[in-house]
Amino acid sequence: MSPEPRATPSPSASAPVPERAAAAILGSMIALILVLMAILVQTTWVDPAGAADVPAVETAGYAQR
Repeated sequence: MSPEPRATPSPSASAPVPERAAAAILGSMIALILVLMAILVQTTWVDPAGAADVPAVETAGYAQR
């Protein structure tokens, strides 16, 4: 009898990701999300004390008497 041919894995088949690599990827993704959220909050933060002040509006030249 001839030996049965073995099924070789195709190059496109993905190997399982090691646990340390998965943890590193997940940790870096969470850190990136937190940093981007901090940047978003910092750039859009409004000072509550300054929010109550109404900015001075200049009147148009034709409306003055």
